[in-house]
Amino acid sequence: MQHVDPEVLALLALGEHGAASDDEHSHLAACAVCRAEEASLAQVVEVARADDRGLVAPPPEVWERVRAEVGRAEPEPAPVVDLASRRRRPSVLWGAVAASVALVAGAGVGVLWERSQVPEPPTEIAPVAVAEAELEPLPDWPTSAGRAVVTESTGGELEIVVDVGGAEAGDGYREVWLIADDLSGMVSLGVLEGTSGTFPVPAGLDLATYSLVDVSEEPFDGDPTHSGDSIVRGGLTEA
Repeated sequence: MQHVDPEVLALLALGEHGAASDDEHSHLAACAVCRAEEASLAQVVEVARADDRGLVAPPPEVWERVRAEVGRAEPEPAPVVDLASRRRRPSVLWGAVAASVALVAGAGVGVLWERSQVPEPPTEIAPVAVAEAELEPLPDWPTSAGRAVVTESTGGELEIVVDVGGAEAGDGYREVWLIADDLSGMVSLGVLEGTSGTFPVPAGLDLATYSLVDVSEEPFDGDPTHSGDSIVRGGLTEA
């Protein structure tokens, strides 16, 4: 006997077990090819009938592509097939199954499209402390004290957080410096406003050499150099 008619296999996949004759059922039981084709069609029907997928409507351009694929301007409802006429019109049921698959596939594309429009929240990684210093008061500022912490971001940028408490600045302002440990050079990081501030460390500056953190009292005299009046100072050590 020849293989079971594809339309009969499609009807069986849809649950119409009476659509096959006894001979066709017997052939199906013995033919691995026909059983595999019926199982494949049953999977298609299961996907088409599923109602718990949480699908959302895709954008209009997705429907346009689906319509172009199935070769018609608007989707049409699948017709009810008379079992007596199935031998004469084998393409009708296949069209209905194909339409169901196309609609499910289009809706799935819509879900993927919508999900792709939701940006993933960026993963923020806090900077890591790499060095620190206890800032001790100098003789003219006995009530002052402070602390400095150097942090490194994931991109390698260094910042130094300086906190100074105690006596307020007099008629001038406070300035933060990095000084070479042999006092051979110094770099200004900026003005300390209030008791705390965060300052970027200049790129390429070697903190192993410029390891002293200094906060000075500066007069408003227009001179950018260190006044020589340090409030607190301390050496950086590895955190």
